[in-house]
Amino acid sequence: MKLKQTLLFIIAAFIFTGCNQPQYIVEPKSSSKVELLKEYSQYSTDNYNVEFEYKFDERENMLDIIKANNLDKLVEGKSDVETSIALMNWLCERYKHGNPPGGLAKTRTPQALMEFADNNDQTTNCRGLSLILSQLIRAYNIKAFHITCMPYEEPFDDCHVVVSVFCASLNRWIMLDPTYNLYLKNKSNEIIGIKELRDILIKGEELIANDEAGYHNQKMNLSEYREYMAKNLIRLERGTVERYGSDEDDGLVILIPKKYSQNEAKNFEEQTQKCFMTSEHDFWKE
Repeated sequence: MKLKQTLLFIIAAFIFTGCNQPQYIVEPKSSSKVELLKEYSQYSTDNYNVEFEYKFDERENMLDIIKANNLDKLVEGKSDVETSIALMNWLCERYKHGNPPGGLAKTRTPQALMEFADNNDQTTNCRGLSLILSQLIRAYNIKAFHITCMPYEEPFDDCHVVVSVFCASLNRWIMLDPTYNLYLKNKSNEIIGIKELRDILIKGEELIANDEAGYHNQKMNLSEYREYMAKNLIRLERGTVERYGSDEDDGLVILIPKKYSQNEAKNFEEQTQKCFMTSEHDFWKE
């Protein structure tokens, strides 16, 4: 019996490490997620000639959604911060996070994404939610874009997509996560962006979630979220042109730490390497 169990273990190990093992170009590390983020915390001060463009053509293309749902009334008299949060609340009341078959509609307009979600029990994945929300926010002339947050290894089986919003009233970017109907504050009770979130996770500082945040009617678990985002803040990807129906179609850039650029980045295809940048300052240009 013992020999049989040993043989079964060897066979299972062979199947897992042989047939099903991904062909990594960047192998996962055994470090904890936070320790890995600390190891790859530093960016460079190099200059990159990259410009970001916002077409702001969403409103004219989304009047059907705006009028049908009385969204102008919803945001009337609100600041840019309040408008963005109100739109996220509206979206999260209508749709929940899920992973429907097929992933996403091929067309990335809000109408197509919402129709796809409607056909899948009002669920869509984090990318779908973030694409809809960022376009809704831009319909009110506020700069916003979806951002793909990726882990250390390549390929990976999980990443996360959120929304970054430039709030002129605060003179900074804030992060909205429609998967959890979430925004975060620091210990000074200030709404933060992805840049600040990354620093807070590295330093182990306090995070505060909004009261409404949660997942499928369950209370937000900030401890799990800290761990999850520590994993997904090694590489950050955004499009260079934001317009109606776009999903990084007109070019993209990927922010990577300096150490990643010096080592792991060399394993990527040349075309991907051309998208890499190590300047946090240039990546977060308004």
